[in-house]
Amino acid sequence: MKEGFRQSMAWLHTWTGLVVGWVLFFVFLTGTAGYVQIELTRWMQPEQPLQSNVLVSEKEQVDKAYAYLMHHPEAQTAERWGINLQTNQRGADAFAVNWSLPPKEEGQRGKYQKEVLDVSSGQPVSEQIKPRETGGGFTLYRMHYALHYIPYDWGIRIVGICTMFMFVAIISGIITHKKIFKDFFTFRPAKGQRSWLDAHNVISVIALPFYIMITYSGLIFFANAYMPLGVPMVYGAGEKNTERYYAELYPTNSRFNKEHSAVPRTMGEIQQKFVPIQPLLTNAQNEWGGAGKISQVNFYPDQGKTPAKIEFYQTGSDTIARKRTSLSFDLYTGQKIVQEKSNEDKAPMVFGTTVLGLHEGLFASPFVRILYVLTGLLGTAMIATGLVLWTVKRRPKQLKSNRMSFGHALVERLNIAMIAGLPLAIAVYFWANRLIPSEFTNRANWEVHCLYITLLLSFIYALSRPIVRAWIEILAFAALAYLLLPILNFITTDRHLVVSLRHQDFALASIDLGFIFLGVIFAWASYRVWSKRDSILKPVVKKAKKPRVAQTDDVTEIPRSEELS
Repeated sequence: MKEGFRQSMAWLHTWTGLVVGWVLFFVFLTGTAGYVQIELTRWMQPEQPLQSNVLVSEKEQVDKAYAYLMHHPEAQTAERWGINLQTNQRGADAFAVNWSLPPKEEGQRGKYQKEVLDVSSGQPVSEQIKPRETGGGFTLYRMHYALHYIPYDWGIRIVGICTMFMFVAIISGIITHKKIFKDFFTFRPAKGQRSWLDAHNVISVIALPFYIMITYSGLIFFANAYMPLGVPMVYGAGEKNTERYYAELYPTNSRFNKEHSAVPRTMGEIQQKFVPIQPLLTNAQNEWGGAGKISQVNFYPDQGKTPAKIEFYQTGSDTIARKRTSLSFDLYTGQKIVQEKSNEDKAPMVFGTTVLGLHEGLFASPFVRILYVLTGLLGTAMIATGLVLWTVKRRPKQLKSNRMSFGHALVERLNIAMIAGLPLAIAVYFWANRLIPSEFTNRANWEVHCLYITLLLSFIYALSRPIVRAWIEILAFAALAYLLLPILNFITTDRHLVVSLRHQDFALASIDLGFIFLGVIFAWASYRVWSKRDSILKPVVKKAKKPRVAQTDDVTEIPRSEELS
């Protein structure tokens, strides 16, 4: 019975992994790239300034940003001002201001405007050199949970279904391999199917807790979308009732609790009504243990029952939970505003924010961020080895019959197109960023079009070439594409690897170094397939074992007749 159950789990593991394997490979690879979306966007907008090691103080940044907002015509009628301070070397917190205008119609969102400022001059970077239009790293990040070219709601539901399949595949895989931890230390190279199985086992076990966490937390992320009837059953249907639900869930979030009665402003006059900002900034710094702890400042005008206020947000802490600490002050009196009690400390909210925080990994130090990227790549490799193993296991039978079935041939070609073609397509996405003219209409969209055109061409190429040749060639194309990207960057911009290393902008330099690393990996993979090209599609002929000749010493006792019956 136990073996029967284990065999049924093996069947479940195999087919749940195969049916959605290509989507999961896409999700894992784009999700891993999306984890470094900030660095990728900076690389894709070389017009942005380098991140200097010498950061301008918080007080200077607030002064420059506040002065800019005070004298910007459009910002005078805004319902909120925001200042993002430059606080780290990733470039995640570029020095910028933003404002939100009141909505023109009820139920709509008002216009949101953002300006990136030069940290030394306080003037918009766009007035110096306008950054090129690009989807950046965020486009790849969005693809990993919403796909592309299909409605958003469909995308997240398709990914959700595939994620549930992956969760089933992980659990059934654990049950199937009764010697899972012993297999972790076993790898037999040059053994064909056995080597692929060993590789799949080792990669699966080495980061198993990460795979379980990232899959489960991915399901939690869109729980409301996957189980949409909960909120309407309690609060009623409609957008207003949904907003009421979020207002109760996040009582301190002004996005869901707004009673706007914006005070019209004229150029610079509001400064005379508000108390000086610097003492309030100093109070916030003292509350959090000194300078360097503030990442964002928001200004709100009079909002009906709520007085005009300023909010200081603390930089991301080392805690895992997605929780932002803030301090608020009355802009007219300077008095600290006691925050309304939040739901953030309740057990369900703590659990939810912790799980989502683990998925996003925003808390991570540079070393832990590298581990996130490496485990993401391992997860991608786990899916890839599983897909390849499916074909390797069944290939001898196909070769023996001298005719490959349609289903097997399709899986072979899909594997080539996705496992080798998708990395190539992502590389082309970066090439398009450098080669498409900055003034080109719908430039960001065409970067994405280039990605998917390349993916489609990879599938067509895989159909038109012999299997082994297609693997070798597309992997080689991917290797060349990544290895040449730093050279292309050197030729087309002044934000290349030499410059970023010279200015110690290691966040930007890591992208070029990452391209080189990926290029080497794909070059090695292409070479390995090339070196085994003669044996991959040859039927495996098992040598017959020689019959063992019994020796006299082997016969220790003649069995009795009753033992034979």
